[in-house]
Amino acid sequence: MPGRDLYDQDVTKTFQQLLAEYSDIHKHIELPDRENTHKRDTSLLIDLASEKQAVDKFITTGCGCKNNCHKLFTNEELLQARAKVRLYSWDEKNYYILGQLYSFLRYSDLSISGRTQTKRKQQTFEYRINIDRPVCRDAFLFYYGETIKRLKRIQKHLFSNGLQTPVHGNTGRMPSHTYDQDDQEEVISFIINLAANHGLPDPGRDLRKGKGRLRILLPSVMNYTSVHELYVTSINLFGKNAVGYDTFMHIWQSKLPYIVFNNPKTDLCLICEDFKKKLNQVAAILDEGKETKQAELYQAALNHLKHAQNERLYYRAQANVAQKQFEKLGDLSKDSSKDKANSRDVMMHYSWDFAQQLQYPFEDQQVGPIYFKTPRRAQLFGVCCEGIPRQVNYLIDEADFLEKNANTVISLLDHFFTYHGLGEKSVYLTADNCVGQNKNNALIQYLMYRILSGLHSKIELSFLVVGHTKFSPDGYFGLIRRYYRRSKIYTYHQLVDAIEMSSKNHNTCQIYNDPLTNQPQIIYRDWTSWLSKYFKVIPKITNYHHFKMNVQEKDSLILKERIDSEESIVALLKKEFDINEEGLFIGQPERLMPLGLSAERQWYLYDQIRMHIPDEVDKDMTCPKPKIEKEKSKKHNINDNN
Repeated sequence: MPGRDLYDQDVTKTFQQLLAEYSDIHKHIELPDRENTHKRDTSLLIDLASEKQAVDKFITTGCGCKNNCHKLFTNEELLQARAKVRLYSWDEKNYYILGQLYSFLRYSDLSISGRTQTKRKQQTFEYRINIDRPVCRDAFLFYYGETIKRLKRIQKHLFSNGLQTPVHGNTGRMPSHTYDQDDQEEVISFIINLAANHGLPDPGRDLRKGKGRLRILLPSVMNYTSVHELYVTSINLFGKNAVGYDTFMHIWQSKLPYIVFNNPKTDLCLICEDFKKKLNQVAAILDEGKETKQAELYQAALNHLKHAQNERLYYRAQANVAQKQFEKLGDLSKDSSKDKANSRDVMMHYSWDFAQQLQYPFEDQQVGPIYFKTPRRAQLFGVCCEGIPRQVNYLIDEADFLEKNANTVISLLDHFFTYHGLGEKSVYLTADNCVGQNKNNALIQYLMYRILSGLHSKIELSFLVVGHTKFSPDGYFGLIRRYYRRSKIYTYHQLVDAIEMSSKNHNTCQIYNDPLTNQPQIIYRDWTSWLSKYFKVIPKITNYHHFKMNVQEKDSLILKERIDSEESIVALLKKEFDINEEGLFIGQPERLMPLGLSAERQWYLYDQIRMHIPDEVDKDMTCPKPKIEKEKSKKHNINDNN
């Protein structure tokens, strides 16, 4: 196939370009102590530079008086004096300036005002730095880094109270925004309950990040503002006043620092966490070879990060080439070959993943009691076409879902290629490392089956490194989750609409049943058993991250442990297979039927969940009354268990 090498060259060239941009990534990874020291030193340099600039300006322009007081000082003396005063506390500054002003104070003879007959003492200040260096007021202020406003305020205090320390006007008085112990306990209780409902523990993290507590991660779709708004709404329902945002944040960060938000761009890699623990352990011991061990661990951690980064760059290179290939296709609506597999000499890239199941009924202001129940559930499986880009989301109700295994994934992928594929000849695929769903013999054998059946001419399947598997499907799931959390959803079809509305240009929903015939559009089949008749088991499959197959070498599978490692080839075909005139396998895997909702589950939805749906029509769609009586259903379940 002439185009095969060209696509490989495009992907490799794009990968090398991306790799060159990140070739010096290890230079930007620093230990936290070094990074903080660098920031601290930078801030000190900025302060010193601004001080030098201010002193130079004062020496150059002068103080403005006729005595030219600025000539009495050098740049070094002014810098040292101003730096020394900055180290004083607020009370120490007040004491010092009060003492200076008291020694400068001069009382004149009685004077009579021209407007009144009141006799008063004329009080003036003779400013000086030393006994032999009198200066003007501006020079005195600059020498000590003070302002005219504070000087006048201290002078006024000296005339009224003498050398007593100035006391702030709010001392002994409660601020207007204060809160009592009950307000604090209510905020703490609200945040803890919120974390119990929506948070997930952060295993393997350094306990120092939570100040001695294991951190609880709230969903990344939340933020401090949205949580405070939810708190205000909840507290107002009880007729109480809510604390302000700043007070809310102060209580949260001081009392519950271990409850934080999850970073959507951060994975939890056990290997990375092990390196962190080992580095902390080495740093705590007293050993002559401590520095050598620390350097070896640090280099090993960098090698792991480099490996993960290279695999991600290769994934990005495939996506970039797929986007360029899609632009060449033009308007697909005018192409009659759009529904035919292996009909276009182009390359395309797809990635897929399961999302966390969605529950309904669901409301943006969820009713409290339903938190302790189990609403109806729907599984979400997304296949993203990186070239468009667009994601097809398979939404399958719990009554129609088989289970999360290889048969389900292969059945959904087979449906996607048949009804949503672009007819490409070369396809690049990416998935995470879940062995039960993706990295298994059945899925690789199914891809080889597509090559042997002429449904694709070249297929390459890549897996991201465990713990570093954030990719495009997660982003589209995030759009769905964001819209879902702000919606009121009571039925399956309302959930379908929510997926479509989450991003009209990038998210589309594939439902299970045909809306006209009410017959299943998705057929589950026992691919695992059927494929095992024709193909061998791949030895040590979990060690490899890249699997390649093409029409030139139909019975061979090319394996690579990582993108920069050597290739190895294994013969995958176990026995000859029968094909029809069109080149397709004769026969199909046995069809598998979902079990549907058990009678016990149907009655649970009817008794416990139906009450939370306001509309009668929606109630009958989501939680209809079971046709089997409750007593019989219990006997039926007992017999099944026996």
